[in-house]
Amino acid sequence: MNYDKMEALRDEWKHMYGETLPSLALSKSSVQDSWPVHVDHCFGRIILDNVIGRDSPWMNKLKSPAAKHMTSEQLEACIALGTAIAEGRESLPLLDAKSLQLRGKKQKPAAVLANSKRKREERSDANDNNNNNNDNKENTGSAPKKKRQIDIKSALTPSTTVKAPLSTAAAPPASDPNVPPPESDEVDPDLHRLITTSDLTPFRQSVLLTLCQVPSGSFTSYAAMAGHLHSSARAVGNALRNNPFAPRVPCHRVVAADKKLGGFGGEWGMQGKHAGEKVRLLREEGVVVNTGRGRVEGLTWNAFR
Repeated sequence: MNYDKMEALRDEWKHMYGETLPSLALSKSSVQDSWPVHVDHCFGRIILDNVIGRDSPWMNKLKSPAAKHMTSEQLEACIALGTAIAEGRESLPLLDAKSLQLRGKKQKPAAVLANSKRKREERSDANDNNNNNNDNKENTGSAPKKKRQIDIKSALTPSTTVKAPLSTAAAPPASDPNVPPPESDEVDPDLHRLITTSDLTPFRQSVLLTLCQVPSGSFTSYAAMAGHLHSSARAVGNALRNNPFAPRVPCHRVVAADKKLGGFGGEWGMQGKHAGEKVRLLREEGVVVNTGRGRVEGLTWNAFR
């Protein structure tokens, strides 16, 4: 695996244990029955012990810092376990208990862990019953109650369906500084399928799907995408550095926060080997590019859904 892909995996791993899981814990998300830890290094410990350590603390098998020394397979496995925790498919209390046991620390009583497992099973049964009740209400003409949404969906896989503009009038160019950017159309279903069935990591898939929302004639920034994805501009940039679906996934529509040209084709700025191609693509879509200043003009598109 090349350097850029390894950097993207490292950034995704750091995002998982450093941002996604702590934010869910602090909000007391219902995806877990309880959140025994709340800070980033504790989530890192739990996942690394269960993926890397297994029968001993992870430090016995891997040099620190872990992100620097893990293989791509280990990074992907850690990201996968973190995603399972975030979606409620793995029990955080049980994984934490195993990690503490490996370290010779006091564990939670077996009864507590058994109760956590029982609650998860009861919640699963309740969800099934709710689904059946909703089906029955639909058959009798009664409106079903809305189910509570799991908040992790917005953190891991942002929605790519965007409502069409209410007005049918032609939208003015996004480069006009006095007019807000247009909304996007829905992402092409075929492209959506290609991205979501690819072997890319969940984070890279979400970055590409988010970028698909940016309409022709507009531009966004790495920082704007990072804000929507609850990530960092650097992680977004690394995820876009190797875009296997270009130009259908329009990475040329992403610029730096200061509206300078940013990266394209693995190189940065107006001096980059492929900068001319990025300028051409943007201009063909109606974006004003000031090559003298090396930046685009107009409002940064940020109408992500």
